[in-house]
Amino acid sequence: MLPVPFTAKKPASSKLVEEKLDEIVTILDKMNRRDRLRTFGGFIRGMIGIIPVLGFILGMYYFYYHGDELMGRIAEQAAQQAAKVTQQNAGNLMEQLNSQFDQFLVR
Repeated sequence: MLPVPFTAKKPASSKLVEEKLDEIVTILDKMNRRDRLRTFGGFIRGMIGIIPVLGFILGMYYFYYHGDELMGRIAEQAAQQAAKVTQQNAGNLMEQLNSQFDQFLVR
């Protein structure tokens, strides 16, 4: 008996292959849309995450160049408030001392 040469079998229907390829293309298109949305969402999340870092860096930059002015204003306001409190307390203390002195003299 003679050997039979190997022959490749042809697909039963080329429609089936094309339908399968169309299905694969459709699935890939859906995956591409989903991946684009995920990539865009990740980009937006990244930008939102960077905003606080940028704010901190800009704040440090501003404080580095204008820190002396800010500290001067803070010190000036603190001194004004301390002077106000001291005047009020000193006035009250003087009134109390005068009233005590008057009571002592009257006796």
